[in-house]
Amino acid sequence: MDVNATCLDKDEAINTLVSLMAKQGNLNDQDVYKQGIYAREELSTTGIGEGIAIPHARSEAVNAPGLAAMVVKDGVDYQSLDNQPAKLFFMIAVPKTGGNEHLQILAMLS
Repeated sequence: MDVNATCLDKDEAINTLVSLMAKQGNLNDQDVYKQGIYAREELSTTGIGEGIAIPHARSEAVNAPGLAAMVVKDGVDYQSLDNQPAKLFFMIAVPKTGGNEHLQILAMLS
């Protein structure tokens, strides 16, 4: 968790969150996991609005389910659904073989 992050754009926010996730030991390959995050973002933004973004991916690069959290006080243009900057970030990682763990985590966050 980083409650005082400084990120200038969406890419930097994703990189910071992936680094936080890796520090927990949840990832066996940061680059592969990051590719999963970007693939999910291509489907539609995970910037859900009201200052919140929840990037997530199921990936073979994940050893164990994990959650990374970050606050960017000045906000980041995350192409959110409401076109407002995202300030509160939750990144979810689940193994490719994990069932619906990411949906359970998303439900808890909601």
